[in-house]
Amino acid sequence: MAKSLLLLVLSLTILSFLTPTLSSAISNDIDWWCRKTPHPKTCKCYYKSHNSKSSAPKEKSEFKKTVFQIALEQSLKALNHNKWLETKFRNNKEKAAWNDCMELYQETITLLNQTLDPSTNCTNYDIQTWLSTALTNLETYRSGFVELNVSDYVLPFMSNNVSALISNTLAINKNDSMTPETKRYKDGFPSWVKLDDRKLLQSSSIAANLVVAQDGSGNYKTITEALNAATKRSGSGRFVIHVKSGVYKKNLIIGSKLTNVMLIGDGLRWTIVTGRKSVGRGSTTFNFATVAVTAQGFIACGITFRNTAGYQDQCCIFRSVPAGTDRKSRTGLQTGWLEWNGNFALNTLYYGEYKNTGPSSSTSQRVKWGGYHVITSASVASQFTIENFIGGQSWLPATGVPFFAGL
Repeated sequence: MAKSLLLLVLSLTILSFLTPTLSSAISNDIDWWCRKTPHPKTCKCYYKSHNSKSSAPKEKSEFKKTVFQIALEQSLKALNHNKWLETKFRNNKEKAAWNDCMELYQETITLLNQTLDPSTNCTNYDIQTWLSTALTNLETYRSGFVELNVSDYVLPFMSNNVSALISNTLAINKNDSMTPETKRYKDGFPSWVKLDDRKLLQSSSIAANLVVAQDGSGNYKTITEALNAATKRSGSGRFVIHVKSGVYKKNLIIGSKLTNVMLIGDGLRWTIVTGRKSVGRGSTTFNFATVAVTAQGFIACGITFRNTAGYQDQCCIFRSVPAGTDRKSRTGLQTGWLEWNGNFALNTLYYGEYKNTGPSSSTSQRVKWGGYHVITSASVASQFTIENFIGGQSWLPATGVPFFAGL
């Protein structure tokens, strides 16, 4: 949940920078091109280093490709630099945060490679999603060091330039991607769901490659054993693991090598995977997910994932400020907000309010953050709707979850 919220906040952060419009007009001035990005100084510096002749691009497509290549090159350099940092760690907490950092950087590099691969069958909207994930990965690893209280020693050694470069790629790609394709359905599924996968999801009986059963009636007793076996399979086609009913107490990692794995349970009430990791127990938010997936093509159905770490493990409860249970009650926060602890990201976040109503809806006494906005334009607010912000029309209908696409 924490990672999902982080993804939302970071995505909102990027949108705050996306107002410039990149023209396809010809310009011989690299400053002109870089001024269209949220980090023009970083853009200009690395562009000139990348291009020894310092010649400016003549078209937007040329500029876009070069900036993407620069982001990939600097990500690879940062990964190698972070490998060197391993020798600097003093304890297990620093090593745990570093492990997340390495995994997330490798995933970022994979995503950047996808955007540059001409054989990848994708839209600009897909690319925008991948870039958003890549940037979120970098912010997530930094959060891990903060959560484990080891940031002061490690983070000064790590560069923020890669984040700025990826932020620039998001801005450049934005104009071609902000309107998702909303009518791409086939047989009740988004068109990007492959035909074989549609058949699997629609079938009442699915032939499994491996069976997991706690009573020993399957190939393995634990899901982890089955996943380890799946890494040794030949090919990268769909690999189905049937997880029979039971409560499986284990945090699962579906790493990048487990492409196209599908977990099928016996039903949401009968097959349950549960984990108990938490920040309080020495894990980062990224690493205590009950099921962490970085592999392409992962599918799970008929199975429940839950975290049972409990609120007591890293949560502050303010009993002196109880929430109101009645609209006439005077308990709760009359101002409608609590000030953030510290100043992290206050100028770079994007926090917006649009047409609030009811008690405490007045924005006159809101915090004075640089990233706080009172949205008055419907066109601006519409950027954050289900339809435009997450492309919900292309995939939510198949889930059966009720939603309203617009404002």
